[in-house]
Amino acid sequence: MFKSWTHFPSLMDGIHTLRQSGTLSDVVLLVEGRPIQAHRVLLAASCDYFRNIQTLSRTDVYRQLPEEDVFMVLSSDALQVASENEVYEAALHYHYSPEEVETDQVDLQDNLRMLDAVRFSLIEKQVLQRLHSRLDSCPLKDSISAALRYHEHELWQPVLQSHLTQPRSIFHCILGFGGMFSSSSFVDAEHMFQVYHPSWSEWRTLQAAHAPRMSNQGIAVLNNFVYLIGGDKNNSGFRAESRCWRYDPRHNSWCSIQPLQKQHADHCVCVVGGHIYAIGGRDYRSELDSVERYDPSTNKWEFVAPMKKEVYAHAGAVVDGRIYITCGRRGMAYLRETYCFDPAPNHWTACAEGPLERAWHGMAAVNGRAYVIGGSNDDSGYRRDVLQAACFDPTANSWSLLTPLPSGHGEPGIAVLDSRIYVLCGRSHDKGDRMKYVHVYNTDTGEWENETEFTDCVSGLAACVALMPPAVIAQARGWEQHTKASSDNADIDSSEESSED
Repeated sequence: MFKSWTHFPSLMDGIHTLRQSGTLSDVVLLVEGRPIQAHRVLLAASCDYFRNIQTLSRTDVYRQLPEEDVFMVLSSDALQVASENEVYEAALHYHYSPEEVETDQVDLQDNLRMLDAVRFSLIEKQVLQRLHSRLDSCPLKDSISAALRYHEHELWQPVLQSHLTQPRSIFHCILGFGGMFSSSSFVDAEHMFQVYHPSWSEWRTLQAAHAPRMSNQGIAVLNNFVYLIGGDKNNSGFRAESRCWRYDPRHNSWCSIQPLQKQHADHCVCVVGGHIYAIGGRDYRSELDSVERYDPSTNKWEFVAPMKKEVYAHAGAVVDGRIYITCGRRGMAYLRETYCFDPAPNHWTACAEGPLERAWHGMAAVNGRAYVIGGSNDDSGYRRDVLQAACFDPTANSWSLLTPLPSGHGEPGIAVLDSRIYVLCGRSHDKGDRMKYVHVYNTDTGEWENETEFTDCVSGLAACVALMPPAVIAQARGWEQHTKASSDNADIDSSEESSED
């Protein structure tokens, strides 16, 4: 028998490297709210608990568990599975033995309770079609038919959402799209966007085919679908954009939706009553007062009541079903105006003016109030950062001043997670450059906190919060891991080319 004293340390080093890089990881554990990437085979080989969790549904003990308890587990958003197919199998295993399932000795015409917990819309269309063809009329066939209709109407899925179409996840992450980066390595990173969870110590990148690369895009989240609306196509000069896209976190995929009727840059986007509103901005020929409303049930934009005056570089937020926009620019003048749009009467109303002029700032709504943060103005005779944050109370139609920002954020990304307002990067005119720092405003304490910085400096980021499936999160990499993987792939490509020679 051959023995090697170096093999075991080498094996452990290799396993450690795989874990650190996330390579081939196929499960995400949630430990005290913190997601940890892992490998199923290593978990099963090293711990009885994880062997049991993978094989539990194939045991006699599983079928003896209380029906309500099993149904609750199979219905849970926190259930960790690689795909919904595993839930379908576990549901069958509660009613039939593994041998009966594997030899197809099951009567799917029966009303099997556990099948009601399966989210069939998350199963691949081809699998559903094969299963549908085997069934006569029965409750299961009705569920499969509904799931197939959902698949066939991809464009209308945001208005067809229910609990059974939501991803199995409890990971609410901050996503950052587009922007203008200082480093050429980020500029050249096609189809990449940023993702962050508070339990991580870094911002990570995700790759999704056809991810748009622009800056200052309007962003909206509707039923956990992310929409990017218009923006600056500024990879070769400045050009306002009318195109729009939709991102589906469940499949980490993009699709195009109906473009705006006008080009909009330096605009703002808000969601009210299941509709998306694109408000004002400019097309680099003229400033806009127009407002367009998108109906996801028809995939069409229509004009609604225009603003009182044209404005660009403003920001907006929604409080109690109404849109509030603040400040911005008109011509070369910085504004302190506040307007409210009520969708029901389709009408704009002027509100109390803000405490100071600003533009290219951010807004967020938390607990019935609108927060205005960052931006710049020229009060000093030249363009400077606005550090003073402010809060608007719509009920009292009044403003109050908040603790100032620690540093400037012009054209920042804004996202709200757990009542904390994340202000991402942007441009500091006082420092004369883009920034990579992140500040968080705690609305409970009224204080600013430093948060994990970006790897590179960026302005014009579009940010939001979305529920991300563990399987998609497992694909996210730190920037160093991404660049190393890209380099390794390039080396492989080069070696393959040389071998052909």
